[in-house]
Amino acid sequence: MAAVITAKLTKTYIAEHIKPTGERKTYRDAECRGLILRVGATGKMSWAYDYRDAAGKRQTWTIGTLEQFDPGRARLAVDKVRGKDPAGEKREVRVEDAKAESRTVRKFVEGRYWTDCLIRAKSGSDTKNRILSAWKPILDDDMATLDIQKVVAHRSDRLTEEIAPQTLNRDRTALLALMNKAVEFRVIDKNPLDDPAFKPFGRDLIGDDKRVRWLGQRDEQEEIFDDQGNKLGERARFMQALNHPDTPAYLRRLCILALNTGMRRGEMFKLRWENVSIQRAELIVTAASSKGNKTRHIALNATAVGVLQELAAERDAAAREAKAAGEPVKLAPFVFVNADTDKPFVTLKKSWAVLIERAQLNDLTFHDQRHDFASRLVQAGVDLYQVRDLLGHSSITLTERYAHLAPHQKRAAVALLDAA
Repeated sequence: MAAVITAKLTKTYIAEHIKPTGERKTYRDAECRGLILRVGATGKMSWAYDYRDAAGKRQTWTIGTLEQFDPGRARLAVDKVRGKDPAGEKREVRVEDAKAESRTVRKFVEGRYWTDCLIRAKSGSDTKNRILSAWKPILDDDMATLDIQKVVAHRSDRLTEEIAPQTLNRDRTALLALMNKAVEFRVIDKNPLDDPAFKPFGRDLIGDDKRVRWLGQRDEQEEIFDDQGNKLGERARFMQALNHPDTPAYLRRLCILALNTGMRRGEMFKLRWENVSIQRAELIVTAASSKGNKTRHIALNATAVGVLQELAAERDAAAREAKAAGEPVKLAPFVFVNADTDKPFVTLKKSWAVLIERAQLNDLTFHDQRHDFASRLVQAGVDLYQVRDLLGHSSITLTERYAHLAPHQKRAAVALLDAA
């Protein structure tokens, strides 16, 4: 136990009487009650305030080193906090700092929000990635004191980067849901983003969200020719790019299936062999993998069946090779598997970007293949209600965006009056 010596601690006394002895010592100032000078075994000296708190418990609050505070300044420091509980206040600050660090957006979304909410949700992983990607500047901020102006400014910056308002609204919804769940879990007391300043973008900015883009839509406006001087339309360019030797087989197959079934990208990523019947030319999109949480049966044309036959043949060949080599036969349950990860695909951004650049279709998205599927059906005279069922729309209203592509049906309808 360190020895305690009481003395009038002046610069002279300290210089003449306090020397390193290899032992720890404590000097108590005779003039300022509670002021002590702690001396380490190596001679390092620091000031502290020794006192009892309101509960009568002894506390020690560190003031600073001898180099930082001479005896006079050390006494002034004690006088400023006398009657208070500076050590307790310092502990509270440390506790609050620790709480703030544990309440960051990142910690919550990767911790309890993920384990208790998102991990069970159909699109939970997508939501987690959306938050981590869209809200990078605030990920390490305390949710309890989140600065709404900082959040709004970041969203405005992203708008100037030409990110679609619809996307920004989805990012906003994801963040608000996280914050509301933090309140529900009592991680924070209230949601600081529950403020009119963080309202969603309205229709005046979003405009018409019913985008319909199909191959051939720009043919009349474009003048693109092949090496022989023949004009190439969008569909011809797209199919040429698909069949290019540098286009990955998985992308070609995914695109052909999308063009001939209208399936969403996520539905194809999650498609399992148990839900595919090549013999009946049918596949099932389960409720767990569909956007509308409804199971639907999709009839397959010969082109779509051909793609699935290719994949099934490769799967069977891999199984035979493994068996012949005496290796365990592992059959992936998913139809489309990323060869680099042996897991389902999660993105096609890079390969899709190369494909549409090769096809000279800069404004075509992967999802537009679904629009192309619906557009061709409507233009071929297929009833909108059948198109709705094939697409898995929850309402005919969603399918009506394609109605303008079938003016011949309206003309045929009114022509019936001529014979009446």
